[in-house]
Amino acid sequence: MTGECHISSLVVHSRPDRVSSIVESLSSIEGAEVHGGAETGKLIVTLETDTESQVVERINAIQLLDGVLATALVFHHFEPVQERE
Repeated sequence: MTGECHISSLVVHSRPDRVSSIVESLSSIEGAEVHGGAETGKLIVTLETDTESQVVERINAIQLLDGVLATALVFHHFEPVQERE
């Protein structure tokens, strides 16, 4: 059986006064990781998901966080993954 592995990177533009709460909220989203940008309010975020629809769902969830001004998908890569028997 095969699945997929999706790796995406985003820039999340946020209100400066809401950055810390956004970073905290992002840590609760499965597969999301913040890699920097808190000092400028332009967070660099990666997503690791199993499907393309999960990428879209998580981007939508991020966009709806209080204080997020915009979320831009910068990179998306996927490839098949074979499960070990």
